[in-house]
Amino acid sequence: MIKHFRSDFWALAREQKGYYSWAERGSWRLLRSITGARKHCPCMEKPDPQQLVDQIFSEGLGGNPLIDCVFEGLARAESRFSLRFVPQRSHEERLTGALLSEIEAGLFLVREAFQSLSVQRYGQAFEIDFFQYDLSRGGKIEKESGGDLAVIFSIDLPDMPRQLRYAAFQAKKFDRAATIPKVQYQTLVSQFGNAAAYLFYDMNGKTALPPMVVQASAMKSKVDADSSTNSCTLTQQDVENGVPLSLWLLTQVAKGEEGDPAHSFSEAMHRFSEEDGLLRGGRMAVLSIGRPITLQTNNDNGLSIDLG
Repeated sequence: MIKHFRSDFWALAREQKGYYSWAERGSWRLLRSITGARKHCPCMEKPDPQQLVDQIFSEGLGGNPLIDCVFEGLARAESRFSLRFVPQRSHEERLTGALLSEIEAGLFLVREAFQSLSVQRYGQAFEIDFFQYDLSRGGKIEKESGGDLAVIFSIDLPDMPRQLRYAAFQAKKFDRAATIPKVQYQTLVSQFGNAAAYLFYDMNGKTALPPMVVQASAMKSKVDADSSTNSCTLTQQDVENGVPLSLWLLTQVAKGEEGDPAHSFSEAMHRFSEEDGLLRGGRMAVLSIGRPITLQTNNDNGLSIDLG
């Protein structure tokens, strides 16, 4: 565990919130997310939730040490977001901005450790980089796409399959339940397909789950259940059956299981930022593991973004 992250993880443990709350309410979900197992054997001893979370915070996910380092930065960002920003009960747009800022700070703090680990493992200093980009130029994303956050994820390390994938999120607050407008859902799915997902912010102070990713496809049966209504309701369990954002990125997107692939970074950017892009507002986050993000001012006095 990175030394100056301890207080943030201890705060979660003290209050039994975030990852601790999620694991307590279903430790096998956490274990399944880490190991990839679809179900557990009844003969196996039920994992202790406290010990399981303590272990991943102190030792990582049990694979590549560079990925463990990134996980610490992301988990630290989620813990600070849940304990410091969610209680302010801001609207989704401000909460999303706070979450991205915490992610940027957390990954900046692991940068030196990431480079040191990469030298030990590969004999070369690789980069961990993050950038958030404002896609709005006066547009209102809710009306245009039903989504308000784009994520582009790149991983390029010598001993892992290279991935370049993207996803589009609709951020939603929930407190024991969440109401999903069907028109918003259908717009998001029609434009982004398998890359469409929801990011839920838990406003219940007793649980304070980390930001939870639920694939839009997992919600289809509820959306289709009653055609006479304009919305559907997700329960607490529906959200808990999702995956924390940190795990979703590093155990599902990094393995090519979620999000949509792009052949090049410019192709992924085009999906969101060009004039005919499908997400012409809101925010975009770029997370690159292994390569730096390069920025240049273009002729439109904006930024051109690429991977170095």
